[in-house]
Amino acid sequence: MNSGTAAHLADTYARSLLDLARESRIVDAVAADLEVVAGLLTQQPDLEAFLGSPYFAEETKQQVIRRALAGKLDRLTVNFLSVLIDHNRGALLPQILERFRQLYRAYQGYETVSVTVAQSLGPEQVEKLARDLAEAMRAKIDLEVRVDPALLGGIVIRHGDQMLDNSIRGRLIRTVSQVANPENRYKRQ
Repeated sequence: MNSGTAAHLADTYARSLLDLARESRIVDAVAADLEVVAGLLTQQPDLEAFLGSPYFAEETKQQVIRRALAGKLDRLTVNFLSVLIDHNRGALLPQILERFRQLYRAYQGYETVSVTVAQSLGPEQVEKLARDLAEAMRAKIDLEVRVDPALLGGIVIRHGDQMLDNSIRGRLIRTVSQVANPENRYKRQ
């Protein structure tokens, strides 16, 4: 299965679970359950391989899941894991968990903003940048910070399909473009 198909399936399953949780009014409980499952996958790396393995019968996988998680998680969460196993999607569980986290944050009103900088930022700088962006956007944000030394300096901010390139590299590219193409000199970019 290619990565595009896997991402699409993970998105479909995560959205379906969020929709079911909304209908049942247990979104927070399901989100907490999935964090338990994520913790279990981290603590027991063999579990992920087991759930994704074609060498074990679905019935065996179902028994392991029910024994390990029944009574600890909401019935909807356990049933969801069961459906994944029935449809041979156990290998997608980590991707589904990550996509559900993203959708849950959006459900809570958070928007993802990605920033790319030339040098690593300290924790205080990241906090200040997050506060400033949240205030400017008048929204709760999840800030993703990436480092790309090719920027030389400055910052590139991405939110949805919008991008603000205030990097030195971006400014140089725009300047060279204006010099090389005189017809663009007085156009604002």
